[in-house]
Amino acid sequence: MRLILQFVAIVVTVVVLAPTFVVGDDAVASSHQYETPATKDSTIMRSTVSCPNCPNFNCYECTLGHNDTLLVNTGGLAFIQALIGFKMPVKGSSVASCYIQIPAFTTPLQSAITVQAFTASSSDWNEDTVTADNAPTAGSLVNEMQVPAFNNLGPFDITAACKTADKNGKFSVYLGAQFGRYEFWSKDSGNPSILHITTN
Repeated sequence: MRLILQFVAIVVTVVVLAPTFVVGDDAVASSHQYETPATKDSTIMRSTVSCPNCPNFNCYECTLGHNDTLLVNTGGLAFIQALIGFKMPVKGSSVASCYIQIPAFTTPLQSAITVQAFTASSSDWNEDTVTADNAPTAGSLVNEMQVPAFNNLGPFDITAACKTADKNGKFSVYLGAQFGRYEFWSKDSGNPSILHITTN
């Protein structure tokens, strides 16, 4: 009888001391965060008015890839967007979330504005030569966010655009406005837009 009780005690001790595992540890460990600056950017100007500083006074022929600021405008006779290119250190398929952080607006917003992001059909463009005539086409709306007056745009979710990156991690995104105007610093000013990436 004494031997049986000792055996039961040993079994109970083994069960109590058996190791436990927390489900999901591997998933947490495999998640990584990255930050990377824009590799190129340019204002893409489409306007029916005359542009004296552009070739042939044609706004569609303007090369604005080395200006210190990026301009966005929707309304009146001008449709202007900011085109921003990135090279991610990861593949688009591995992106769980992706946010763009643009620099502060050059002048405070006087009224609320809705900022929009669109996919770009290609990242094969050059700051030296990109114009409204040869820029990649804008695709689907990725996201939009209202920015109150006298505020700046916070981290802006563009995950869907990041997932379109090619095998080298390159992709481009257009920033626009539902209606209104805003201007912010460009890469050439020393203040590039920053991409915040979280992978699966």
